[in-house]
Amino acid sequence: MPSQSTRIVYIAGYGRSGSTLLDIALGQHPAVVGAGEITSLTRHVWSHNEYCACSHPIRDCAVWSTVLQEWSKGWDSTLMSEYCALQQKFEGLPMFMKVFCGVGLGKQFAPYALHTKRLFDAMLSCSGRQMIVDSSKLPGRAMALAQIPGIDMRVIHLVRDGRGVAWSLLKGYERDEKSGLQKEIRPKSVFRTALRWSIVNLAVEYLLRKLGPQKVMRVRYEDFASNPVEIMREIGTFLELDLSEIGSTLQNGRPIGPGHQVAGNRLRMNASIALNKDEAWRTRMPAGQQVSFQRLGGWMLRRYGYL
Repeated sequence: MPSQSTRIVYIAGYGRSGSTLLDIALGQHPAVVGAGEITSLTRHVWSHNEYCACSHPIRDCAVWSTVLQEWSKGWDSTLMSEYCALQQKFEGLPMFMKVFCGVGLGKQFAPYALHTKRLFDAMLSCSGRQMIVDSSKLPGRAMALAQIPGIDMRVIHLVRDGRGVAWSLLKGYERDEKSGLQKEIRPKSVFRTALRWSIVNLAVEYLLRKLGPQKVMRVRYEDFASNPVEIMREIGTFLELDLSEIGSTLQNGRPIGPGHQVAGNRLRMNASIALNKDEAWRTRMPAGQQVSFQRLGGWMLRRYGYL
């Protein structure tokens, strides 16, 4: 396993904000593994044999089957279920309360930290690359990863106009495993989205206070979609990578291909993907619903420059 610090790029924020697309874009760099929502790998992707972005069920994917074989080497068959239980304990928002209140993480954090780092190191060892993108988004998971010795993590706080997020979540989708929809997605109310969008983004902001500005940067999805050259330049400086070629590819409208992302947006199942600002909500979302979102989340919209 690598002896140096394990480098992780963690994309944090709320769903439907472009995290899968940014993950795929960063994964175009030859030193980077764009892995998708890694938290889901052991929670349900492997046990349900869900599809990898390579279009194969995860257990038939040469990459992930090799990684999981390496990770579980020397451990008994209960590793996956036991680790999943540890994830449930340490990757939720309650993790924030423990850190915020200065409460000890307890003895169970040590095995969580051990197996999490082992999984990352197996991914790097099997891929031959130097950095992993984890687009799990959960701020609690980011806080947990920050407590693990030997992990050098940078956090990208990805924000999208909450009204666009709410409009996207108003639509429901039937289960379609091969297209990346592993379960039925039911419509979410504007009120629910506004509340959760605000809470999650505030939680991610706490990461900046806790980890410091050198470890966390904020990116608005709309800026990324409008000017990928500049945003990829800024992200490249933050991560100490040359991402200029990727930025130019996106700026010129040339499609990019996914790698082996797990979970996340169903667009990962497309053979080629183009950057799209997607602001249909401005004309298609009823004015009443936009106003409803602004009543609860307007102060956060102003915070991020959307009002």
